[in-house]
Amino acid sequence: MDGESRYASSHDNAHLRPLIDLTSRPTSLNYLREAWRRREFAIVVPAQDLRAQNMDTTLGQFWHLMNPALLVGVYFLVFGVVIDTSRGVSNFLGFLIVGIVLFHLTQRVVQEAAVSITQNLGLIRSIQFPRILLPAATVNGQTAAFVPAIVLALLAVLTTGERPSMRWLLLPLVLLAQFVFNFGSALISARIGTAVPDLRHILPHLFRLLFYASGVIFSVDAFVHSFAWRRAFALNPIYDLITCARWCLLGQAVDVWVLAGTVAWSVLMPIVGFMIFFRSEQRLGA
Repeated sequence: MDGESRYASSHDNAHLRPLIDLTSRPTSLNYLREAWRRREFAIVVPAQDLRAQNMDTTLGQFWHLMNPALLVGVYFLVFGVVIDTSRGVSNFLGFLIVGIVLFHLTQRVVQEAAVSITQNLGLIRSIQFPRILLPAATVNGQTAAFVPAIVLALLAVLTTGERPSMRWLLLPLVLLAQFVFNFGSALISARIGTAVPDLRHILPHLFRLLFYASGVIFSVDAFVHSFAWRRAFALNPIYDLITCARWCLLGQAVDVWVLAGTVAWSVLMPIVGFMIFFRSEQRLGA
């Protein structure tokens, strides 16, 4: 077969090969596979951003440790010394540290995820990639930034007189539950934040309310005596996570409703978050 015949044959066969429609939405399984194949984006980018933060300050990366320490100090001064909300808590400083660190981790993730799409419109419109990687990068970055705070919390709990026990071995499971819960929350926040740009201004006020509804600075068992209201607190996923972490580190009481809520939220939130995000993925940032 001469060159012209081979060209004609290959040209004819080209019409038989189906074209790929880049505008069609892949199946959820294929979408997750593609996101996993490009997972380095959600790891490398937040790591680079983390190293770049505070580079223009004197203390530099030390601020990742100083910020939570100063935050805990302010709350301890106001609520532990001035107002004295430590009633019913034998180790109020440890109690406060655990609550503040875990609460602000979720708060930072949700608030940053709300703008993860709108702040990367240029990237979205330049190349095609699974946009779920943007909120995933937010979760990874904020979690990495809070590792020093978690280490600080462990050290502070030790200095308050607590000693490691077998319960401490369960703390990684609580942190894993919070991580997957944060991931699902980030997906929902990213989706709503794209449709409602004002969400980033609303979230700080919502989290201020949630701060007091999560028992961060006071013992729900000591201040809330109504059985119905205690069950209402157990519906709050952040309260459930904080209470389980306090049980691990401080031996605080935890009931079956809180345990069930922790498991349920950590399972359902990433599933619901993915469904909400995936249904609108192609319209995000378009």
